[in-house]
Amino acid sequence: MTVDLTALETAGTIASALLTLMVLSYLFGDNFLFRIAVHLFVGVAAGYAGALALRTVLYPRLVLPVLNDGFSAVTVIFVVSWILVVLLAFKAWPATASMGSLPMALLVGVGAALVVGGAITGTLVPQTLAAMDSLNPSAVAPLTGETGFERIANVLILLIGTISTLLYFRFTARRGPLGEALHSPLSVGVSYLGRVFIALTFGVMYAGALAAAIAVLSERVQFLVGLLLGFMAG
Repeated sequence: MTVDLTALETAGTIASALLTLMVLSYLFGDNFLFRIAVHLFVGVAAGYAGALALRTVLYPRLVLPVLNDGFSAVTVIFVVSWILVVLLAFKAWPATASMGSLPMALLVGVGAALVVGGAITGTLVPQTLAAMDSLNPSAVAPLTGETGFERIANVLILLIGTISTLLYFRFTARRGPLGEALHSPLSVGVSYLGRVFIALTFGVMYAGALAAAIAVLSERVQFLVGLLLGFMAG
């Protein structure tokens, strides 16, 4: 039995065009077609994630060892893993959902630990090391090769931005005679500068996300125009 790849490619192209139009219909407000497209995307993503977890984690780690080595592959970790999987499956029914709290707590805890660890090793430590860079004009930046005034300016901006941002999140202050919070003009100015750096950071992040969204929209519009011209050309 042979599969007509041309027919499959044509069907895939038509489905892509229809889904693109259904998503773009949100420009006219929330509607039935947009909700269908969203449900399809969520369902396909969930199905793909489930199949990937089954193929790359559950089957090779919990089933394949028993098929290859028999019960000699059963260890304490193997049994605990199966117990956690079974308990997590009870989350599918409201009456037994409480039994899946332990594996869910482990998943959330491990995920939070990974996020915090990644933030510390990937952001906090590099940011601290970058703020400790030398102000010697003759020094050379190891990554960019910058020297002189350009390197000093970058180091100062990074140092001032880091310190002012940290001071912006300082919530302690001296109390005045009437119990009011007293902040020195210097701390107020530095905190305001930190707020400026935070605003610039969020602005750049938003601009990057918006630019990526516009790029995707442009690609989809070009796809629809090219498809329409191709059908019109015969």
